Amino acid sequence: MCKLLAATLILALSASACWAWTIEDRANDEFPGRTIEFRHGGKLVAELIHGEGQYKPYLNVYDVEERRLTNPGMESDGEFYGRFPHHRGIFIGWNHVRTDLGRDDLWHLRSGEKMKVVSIEKKETTDDSARLEVVIHWLSADRDDEQEGLLLVENRSIEVSRVNDRTRIDHKSKLTAARDLRLDGDLQHAGLHFRADAAVNDVRGDTRYLWAPAELSPGGGRIVSDELQWVNFRFPLHGQWYSVTQLNPPENRATELSWRDYGRFGFFFKDQLNKGDSRNVKGRFWVEKISSAEEDDFVRARAQRDYEAYLGGR
Repeated sequence: MCKLLAATLILALSASACWAWTIEDRANDEFPGRTIEFRHGGKLVAELIHGEGQYKPYLNVYDVEERRLTNPGMESDGEFYGRFPHHRGIFIGWNHVRTDLGRDDLWHLRSGEKMKVVSIEKKETTDDSARLEVVIHWLSADRDDEQEGLLLVENRSIEVSRVNDRTRIDHKSKLTAARDLRLDGDLQHAGLHFRADAAVNDVRGDTRYLWAPAELSPGGGRIVSDELQWVNFRFPLHGQWYSVTQLNPPENRATELSWRDYGRFGFFFKDQLNKGDSRNVKGRFWVEKISSAEEDDFVRARAQRDYEAYLGGR
């Protein structure tokens, strides 16, 4: 009887370990820098890319077969590839950050600007999710050292979970001004965004978007409104169809939504911050494999349920 109980306990512990969440920070074998991997049952679900050779941290997302869905923007040797390689995974930035140092582009980062992970504050796992907290310095191109060129301190939290083969990603950024500044720019180059793999550009004629409220009318891949709730993107990749929904809570105070058919989309706002002031930016992403036959009404209803659940659980 004791042997049976022991065997049952071992099997239970083994099964639990097979479906456990883990977070590991290690050297990146595929791209420059480092990767902080979120794994479920040993399988890669998402990874935060950062470190030497990277000019901004971003989150790659994978499907249940561990195929990458997001754009890394570079090859293993550090060479850029694909259309608009500065759009990478789930990322945040503003192309006009205005301070006493002038105007810095914390979107393209072409003139020496940089976003740098300076510390990993927390790696936390439960039976249901994995959560990471990091501190990121947003640095001006005009700097002699990091402290002199510091524009913002970002406290970024990323929580990843899987619900019935759907991946849920909660992104929270607390932006604290290191000097008086203005977050500025335009809706195509600012805010919290998702970028699909560069291969989606080759099938951009097949991609589709939905948004809420549905009665809002887009023009040129943009919607201007203070009532923006969510945007859904459907695209073919790896011989499959995928759906990504980004939920935009009211406290973001976003005023514009923008998208492109190659798979870059997100919400935008402007703001003025005095030194020491903080601004929170939040978003939830649902990522999943779907059937190409899914109807708009079905996708819209599910996205609306996800949005209402998100508001209820904040």
